[in-house]
Amino acid sequence: MKKLKTVITILIILGSYSSLTARDLSLKEALKLAAEHSFILKKVKAQGEASRTELTAATAERLPTLSLGAGSYYISEVPTFTIELPAGNSLTRDFGTSETYQADIRLSLPLFTGGKISGGIDLAKAGVAYSRALERIETDYLHYLTRLKYFNLYRADLLAAIARISLKRTGIILDDINSLFEAGAADSVDLLDARLALTRAGYAVTQAKTFRKTAEIELSTLLGLNFTDSLALTTQLTDPEPLAKMEEFHEDKAELMLSRANISLYQSRLKLARADYFPMLSVYTGYSYGKPNLDRFNNTWNDYYTIGANLSWSFNIGGKHINKVRAAHYNLSSARHEYDRVLENLNQQLAVAREYVKNAYEKYLSAREENRITENNYRLAAERHRQGVLASNRLLEIETTLTASQSSLAATLVDYHIALSNYYYISGSTRLSEGN
Repeated sequence: MKKLKTVITILIILGSYSSLTARDLSLKEALKLAAEHSFILKKVKAQGEASRTELTAATAERLPTLSLGAGSYYISEVPTFTIELPAGNSLTRDFGTSETYQADIRLSLPLFTGGKISGGIDLAKAGVAYSRALERIETDYLHYLTRLKYFNLYRADLLAAIARISLKRTGIILDDINSLFEAGAADSVDLLDARLALTRAGYAVTQAKTFRKTAEIELSTLLGLNFTDSLALTTQLTDPEPLAKMEEFHEDKAELMLSRANISLYQSRLKLARADYFPMLSVYTGYSYGKPNLDRFNNTWNDYYTIGANLSWSFNIGGKHINKVRAAHYNLSSARHEYDRVLENLNQQLAVAREYVKNAYEKYLSAREENRITENNYRLAAERHRQGVLASNRLLEIETTLTASQSSLAATLVDYHIALSNYYYISGSTRLSEGN
């Protein structure tokens, strides 16, 4: 399908209208700049790094734990005991020393936790998947928003160009009416009507510039650019085409990823709740060195080694653990139902989005045909007006209709690509991040 002559003309005028100091900006570059500037994306990426660090910490629970302690203290008075000896003699000894130095090293290793460690690791993995899904959600939305702002500025560019073309046509009409007025073929009413139309066309240009600047500011803000920089869009929108087939959800569709990660979270919590049913077993070994340490009677340095095992288990007789497991089951069931709900809603949204694209395509075809007719009508009307067989106010009405049809054609072209972007966004298509 070939581009309409009108659209090509508009784009050419648009290119010549751009300031020489304007910054060229393609859609691909806009997507890149938006990702680099987005504070929300930076935030969720930092949260993702935090979740991956938590996974590393949870995995480290499998490894032995080394503890080291050292201390020293002084006692002003220590207890003593006296032993009476034969012949009236006695033996007095201090029970302890005034100065104590102690250093202990212990290495412990969990052997069985009932699933607490593995459940914690699974929970951390689910947290990583959850953070990754959040990052994908924000990335997809940012890409969609960037395309939307880019296309809005594209539309504003087209409408500004159309307003300038309308102003030029209205000026030509005014010149023709002036010539007819001088020849006595037009009256002052025709002249006033043309001047009024020119005034309105001039304001339409001013208004279009305002709308364009507003759209430019919104896009610049999203991309982290200066408001004073003028943007010249270099990506041209292709002609609308009918959708060949229905898009299918991709495996990494953000909302589905998030819902699956939520299920994994509750599965991990169920595993942790069940782990409370079982005892915990660990082994340890240690080394102690100090003064007086084991020998409380002699003020000497000595050491010793220890090795042993710990077994602990507790169970609430009020049913605390049982109810925690039951609650975890319900939460897991709720997460699975939520996944089904999300999938159903996405299927509905995808079907609706497809209909929007189809309607946008049909609307573009209708606007294109309407524009073709109004262009031919204006060309014939302008010729008849020069011949003096068409009233000036009628020619001005036809010019207004032509401007409206050109604006409608430009708007439907952009609306189609916005609808298509929405379709890509809902389906999770990789085309959303492509610069075309």
